[in-house]
Amino acid sequence: MLLFLFILLNFQLIQALFVVTAPESAYTIQYGDTVEMICSFPVPKEDDLNKLKVSWKHFLTKDQQARQVTLFNNGREDFLSQEPSYKGRASLLNQELKYGRAILKIEEVKLTDAGIYLCLLQLDGSDYQEITLNVQASYNTIKTFSNESNNNELSLTCESLGFPEAKVYWKQNGVNVSLPVNTSYIRNKDGFYKITSTIKGVDINHQYDCVFWNKDLNEETKASTKLSGFTHESNSENPQMNGFTHESNSENPQMNATGYYIRPMHTVVIIGCIIILLAVFVILFYKQRLLCFKCFKKKGGRSSTL
Repeated sequence: MLLFLFILLNFQLIQALFVVTAPESAYTIQYGDTVEMICSFPVPKEDDLNKLKVSWKHFLTKDQQARQVTLFNNGREDFLSQEPSYKGRASLLNQELKYGRAILKIEEVKLTDAGIYLCLLQLDGSDYQEITLNVQASYNTIKTFSNESNNNELSLTCESLGFPEAKVYWKQNGVNVSLPVNTSYIRNKDGFYKITSTIKGVDINHQYDCVFWNKDLNEETKASTKLSGFTHESNSENPQMNGFTHESNSENPQMNATGYYIRPMHTVVIIGCIIILLAVFVILFYKQRLLCFKCFKKKGGRSSTL
């Protein structure tokens, strides 16, 4: 009985000595970046590395089944058990194990990588830690395009992908607008929010800002459009083209503020030169014909007297 108690106490002591800790309980990373999540444990002896077992599992939610991210066993990493979505992206930094650090490295982080990660280590004892990974995607790329309804009402639309969900509002010349705004939110298969916002009844003489406010990121991104014209033809053929032109007319210098075609200056000069050359040619031709006619008349008069 005393021997049993001695063995039990020693086993509990060994269990207590092997403790896994996490320097960071949560990581926040941008979509597409690389993250390294760390679990620390007592520095093992060199011979113990072959006995060490390290398992990183991923839970999207606590209710869902875990996915095997990486597994280190018998002195090497076992890629056969790895979830296919992590192949080529997730690995264990094996060289760090001898320093008592089990580091999971995930490259090209996806939105679906977010969730709870469990690092479980076994040597003479076993212990684990939970780490939360948050993935965010800024609404950096904002596309804008315009449209014209059958009753000639102009509308401006902006669209962007990101995560988490953002709020969209419009400004006209720096002031929040009171025009009708329609905003839709769609979650695509990759986990992004596709946010599309349309404002109706825009005035071509004002500047409009489409502003995305991401509360979780504490980030504001916007697309500004200063309007000076509306291209009716291109808008009807391709509603996704920006029918508005900037005040400088750099995007479409052949349209004026009313939307009518203006010939470029170099074209006008060339046409003018051609007209002048034609006029000079006609005058010279006419004078030459007149001179020939007089010569012919003189010759005709001489022949009649003979």
